[in-house]
Amino acid sequence: MLALFSLPLSLFGIGGILGLIAIAIASRANVRDANQKQAFATVIIGFFAVLLGGIVASSWLIGPGRYEPPSVIGMTQTGRVTTLDDGPFELASGDGRVTLVDVWATWCAPCIASIPMLEAIHRDLGDEVRVIGISSESERTVRGWLERRHTEVRSGTLAASALPTYPMATGGQTLPDLVRATQAYPTMYLLGPDGNVRQQLVGMHDLPTILAAIRASSLEPGDAAAEGR
Repeated sequence: MLALFSLPLSLFGIGGILGLIAIAIASRANVRDANQKQAFATVIIGFFAVLLGGIVASSWLIGPGRYEPPSVIGMTQTGRVTTLDDGPFELASGDGRVTLVDVWATWCAPCIASIPMLEAIHRDLGDEVRVIGISSESERTVRGWLERRHTEVRSGTLAASALPTYPMATGGQTLPDLVRATQAYPTMYLLGPDGNVRQQLVGMHDLPTILAAIRASSLEPGDAAAEGR
Protein backbone atom coordinates (compact mmCIF):
# COMPACT_ATOMS: atom_id res chain seq x y z
CA MET A 1 0.00 0.00 0.00
CA LEU A 2 2.82 2.40 0.81
CA ALA A 3 4.46 1.60 -2.52
CA LEU A 4 1.16 2.24 -4.26
CA PHE A 5 0.74 5.74 -2.87
CA SER A 6 4.36 6.89 -2.69
CA LEU A 7 4.80 7.47 -6.43
CA PRO A 8 1.76 9.69 -7.09
CA LEU A 9 2.18 11.56 -3.83
CA SER A 10 5.80 12.34 -4.54
CA LEU A 11 5.10 13.41 -8.15
CA PHE A 12 1.95 15.43 -7.65
CA GLY A 13 1.59 16.08 -3.95
CA ILE A 14 4.28 18.68 -3.33
CA GLY A 15 3.74 20.54 -6.58
CA GLY A 16 -0.03 20.48 -6.19
CA ILE A 17 0.04 21.77 -2.62
CA LEU A 18 2.42 24.59 -3.54
CA GLY A 19 0.19 25.47 -6.49
CA LEU A 20 -2.89 25.63 -4.26
CA ILE A 21 -1.09 27.88 -1.80
CA ALA A 22 0.01 30.19 -4.59
CA ILE A 23 -3.52 30.40 -5.99
CA ALA A 24 -4.98 31.02 -2.53
CA ILE A 25 -2.56 33.89 -1.90
CA ALA A 26 -3.14 35.38 -5.35
CA SER A 27 -6.91 35.22 -5.02
CA ARG A 28 -7.20 36.75 -1.53
CA ALA A 29 -7.81 40.15 -3.00
CA ASN A 30 -10.64 38.81 -5.16
CA VAL A 31 -12.24 36.36 -2.77
CA ARG A 32 -15.65 37.87 -3.46
CA ASP A 33 -15.26 37.41 -7.19
CA ALA A 34 -17.36 34.40 -8.32
CA ASN A 35 -15.03 33.77 -11.24
CA GLN A 36 -12.03 33.56 -8.94
CA LYS A 37 -13.88 31.14 -6.65
CA GLN A 38 -14.82 28.97 -9.60
CA ALA A 39 -11.25 28.93 -10.85
CA PHE A 40 -9.96 27.98 -7.40
CA ALA A 41 -12.51 25.13 -7.12
CA THR A 42 -11.56 23.92 -10.59
CA VAL A 43 -7.89 23.74 -9.64
CA ILE A 44 -8.71 21.76 -6.48
CA ILE A 45 -10.81 19.27 -8.44
CA GLY A 46 -8.09 19.01 -11.08
CA PHE A 47 -5.45 18.36 -8.44
CA PHE A 48 -7.38 15.48 -6.90
CA ALA A 49 -8.18 14.07 -10.34
CA VAL A 50 -4.46 14.04 -11.18
CA LEU A 51 -3.69 12.44 -7.80
CA LEU A 52 -6.27 9.70 -8.39
CA GLY A 53 -4.92 9.13 -11.87
CA GLY A 54 -1.43 8.74 -10.43
CA ILE A 55 -2.66 6.15 -7.95
CA VAL A 56 -4.34 4.15 -10.70
CA ALA A 57 -1.23 4.39 -12.89
CA SER A 58 0.95 3.25 -10.01
CA SER A 59 -1.29 0.26 -9.39
CA TRP A 60 -0.85 -0.75 -13.03
CA LEU A 61 2.91 -0.32 -12.79
CA ILE A 62 3.24 -2.25 -9.55
CA GLY A 63 0.62 -4.83 -10.47
CA PRO A 64 -1.17 -7.01 -7.92
CA GLY A 65 0.42 -10.17 -9.31
CA ARG A 66 4.01 -9.10 -8.80
CA TYR A 67 4.07 -10.35 -5.21
CA GLU A 68 5.06 -13.99 -4.98
CA PRO A 69 3.96 -15.56 -1.70
CA PRO A 70 6.41 -18.00 -0.12
CA SER A 71 5.81 -21.61 -1.10
CA VAL A 72 4.64 -23.91 1.67
CA ILE A 73 5.55 -27.09 -0.21
CA GLY A 74 8.13 -28.92 1.88
CA MET A 75 7.20 -27.12 5.09
CA THR A 76 6.29 -29.25 8.07
CA GLN A 77 3.07 -28.46 9.90
CA THR A 78 3.15 -30.21 13.25
CA GLY A 79 0.83 -27.94 15.21
CA ARG A 80 -2.78 -28.47 16.13
CA VAL A 81 -6.05 -26.63 15.68
CA THR A 82 -9.25 -26.73 17.71
CA THR A 83 -12.28 -27.84 15.74
CA LEU A 84 -15.86 -26.66 16.14
CA ASP A 85 -16.65 -29.67 18.30
CA ASP A 86 -13.87 -28.47 20.66
CA GLY A 87 -11.62 -31.37 19.76
CA PRO A 88 -7.90 -30.93 19.07
CA PHE A 89 -6.79 -31.88 15.59
CA GLU A 90 -3.12 -32.68 15.03
CA LEU A 91 -1.96 -31.69 11.55
CA ALA A 92 0.57 -34.53 11.51
CA SER A 93 -1.45 -37.73 11.74
CA GLY A 94 1.45 -39.84 13.00
CA ASP A 95 -0.48 -42.97 12.03
CA GLY A 96 0.47 -43.31 8.37
CA ARG A 97 -2.52 -41.41 7.00
CA VAL A 98 -2.40 -38.39 4.74
CA THR A 99 -4.12 -35.20 5.93
CA LEU A 100 -6.14 -33.19 3.42
CA VAL A 101 -6.48 -29.59 4.59
CA ASP A 102 -9.17 -27.68 2.70
CA VAL A 103 -8.76 -23.91 3.15
CA TRP A 104 -12.14 -22.45 2.30
CA ALA A 105 -14.65 -19.68 3.00
CA THR A 106 -18.42 -19.61 3.39
CA TRP A 107 -18.76 -17.00 0.61
CA CYS A 108 -16.70 -19.03 -1.88
CA ALA A 109 -18.95 -20.86 -4.38
CA PRO A 110 -16.22 -23.26 -5.65
CA CYS A 111 -15.39 -24.13 -2.03
CA ILE A 112 -19.00 -25.08 -1.36
CA ALA A 113 -19.22 -27.01 -4.63
CA SER A 114 -16.21 -29.10 -3.51
CA ILE A 115 -17.86 -30.26 -0.29
CA PRO A 116 -19.58 -33.39 -1.71
CA MET A 117 -16.21 -34.64 -3.02
CA LEU A 118 -14.55 -33.99 0.32
CA GLU A 119 -17.45 -35.73 2.07
CA ALA A 120 -16.99 -38.78 -0.17
CA ILE A 121 -13.28 -38.90 0.65
CA HIS A 122 -13.98 -38.47 4.36
CA ARG A 123 -16.63 -41.21 4.29
CA ASP A 124 -14.97 -43.77 2.01
CA LEU A 125 -11.23 -43.27 2.50
CA GLY A 126 -11.00 -42.64 6.23
CA ASP A 127 -8.42 -45.39 6.60
CA GLU A 128 -6.08 -43.59 4.20
CA VAL A 129 -6.73 -39.87 4.55
CA ARG A 130 -8.08 -37.43 7.11
CA VAL A 131 -10.05 -34.42 5.91
CA ILE A 132 -10.29 -31.10 7.73
CA GLY A 133 -11.72 -27.79 6.56
CA ILE A 134 -10.12 -24.60 7.87
CA SER A 135 -11.63 -21.14 7.42
CA SER A 136 -10.09 -17.91 8.67
CA GLU A 137 -13.62 -16.58 9.21
CA SER A 138 -15.01 -16.29 12.71
CA GLU A 139 -16.54 -19.25 14.51
CA ARG A 140 -19.87 -17.42 14.60
CA THR A 141 -19.89 -16.99 10.82
CA VAL A 142 -19.08 -20.63 10.09
CA ARG A 143 -21.50 -21.99 12.69
CA GLY A 144 -24.28 -19.83 11.25
CA TRP A 145 -23.52 -21.12 7.77
CA LEU A 146 -23.56 -24.73 8.99
CA GLU A 147 -26.86 -24.22 10.79
CA ARG A 148 -28.45 -22.91 7.61
CA ARG A 149 -27.15 -25.95 5.72
CA HIS A 150 -28.59 -28.25 8.38
CA THR A 151 -31.97 -26.55 7.96
CA GLU A 152 -31.87 -26.99 4.19
CA VAL A 153 -30.96 -30.68 4.52
CA ARG A 154 -33.82 -31.28 6.96
CA SER A 155 -36.27 -29.52 4.66
CA GLY A 156 -35.14 -31.63 1.72
CA THR A 157 -33.90 -28.70 -0.36
CA LEU A 158 -30.25 -29.72 -0.03
CA ALA A 159 -28.56 -33.10 -0.44
CA ALA A 160 -27.00 -34.52 2.71
CA SER A 161 -23.67 -34.87 0.89
CA ALA A 162 -23.49 -31.05 0.63
CA LEU A 163 -23.28 -30.76 4.42
CA PRO A 164 -19.71 -31.29 5.68
CA THR A 165 -19.36 -33.77 8.53
CA TYR A 166 -15.57 -33.76 8.57
CA PRO A 167 -13.82 -31.62 11.23
CA MET A 168 -13.94 -27.85 10.84
CA ALA A 169 -11.65 -25.21 12.34
CA THR A 170 -12.14 -21.45 12.19
CA GLY A 171 -10.43 -18.18 13.00
CA GLY A 172 -10.03 -16.89 16.52
CA GLN A 173 -7.03 -19.14 17.08
CA THR A 174 -3.51 -19.43 15.71
CA LEU A 175 -3.96 -20.97 12.30
CA PRO A 176 -1.28 -22.98 10.46
CA ASP A 177 1.22 -21.23 8.22
CA LEU A 178 -0.33 -22.82 5.14
CA VAL A 179 -3.64 -21.08 5.88
CA ARG A 180 -1.99 -17.67 6.22
CA ALA A 181 -0.08 -18.29 2.97
CA THR A 182 -3.23 -19.11 0.98
CA GLN A 183 -3.89 -16.62 -1.82
CA ALA A 184 -6.98 -18.17 -3.46
CA TYR A 185 -10.02 -20.15 -2.36
CA PRO A 186 -10.35 -23.03 -2.28
CA THR A 187 -6.82 -24.33 -1.81
CA MET A 188 -6.21 -27.90 -0.69
CA TYR A 189 -3.01 -29.04 0.94
CA LEU A 190 -1.99 -32.65 1.34
CA LEU A 191 0.26 -33.40 4.28
CA GLY A 192 2.23 -36.57 4.79
CA PRO A 193 1.92 -38.47 8.07
CA ASP A 194 4.81 -36.39 9.44
CA GLY A 195 3.01 -33.11 8.64
CA ASN A 196 5.18 -32.32 5.62
CA VAL A 197 3.24 -30.39 2.95
CA ARG A 198 3.57 -32.57 -0.15
CA GLN A 199 0.87 -31.29 -2.52
CA GLN A 200 -1.00 -28.04 -3.12
CA LEU A 201 -4.15 -27.84 -5.25
CA VAL A 202 -5.34 -24.31 -5.97
CA GLY A 203 -8.93 -23.89 -7.12
CA MET A 204 -11.62 -26.47 -7.68
CA HIS A 205 -10.52 -29.91 -8.91
CA ASP A 206 -12.34 -33.08 -9.89
CA LEU A 207 -12.26 -36.22 -7.78
CA PRO A 208 -9.68 -38.16 -9.90
CA THR A 209 -7.22 -35.28 -9.58
CA ILE A 210 -7.64 -35.14 -5.81
CA LEU A 211 -7.32 -38.93 -5.49
CA ALA A 212 -4.13 -38.89 -7.58
CA ALA A 213 -2.69 -36.18 -5.31
CA ILE A 214 -3.64 -38.20 -2.23
CA ARG A 215 -1.89 -41.26 -3.62
CA ALA A 216 1.24 -39.27 -4.47
CA SER A 217 1.25 -37.73 -0.99
CA SER A 218 0.94 -41.12 0.70
CA LEU A 219 4.23 -42.27 -0.84
CA GLU A 220 7.45 -41.76 1.04
CA PRO A 221 9.87 -39.38 -0.76
CA GLY A 222 12.06 -42.26 -1.92
CA ASP A 223 9.08 -44.24 -3.21
CA ALA A 224 7.70 -41.16 -5.01
CA ALA A 225 11.03 -40.59 -6.76
CA ALA A 226 11.19 -44.23 -7.81
CA GLU A 227 7.65 -44.14 -9.17
CA GLY A 228 8.43 -41.01 -11.16
CA ARG A 229 11.25 -42.72 -13.02
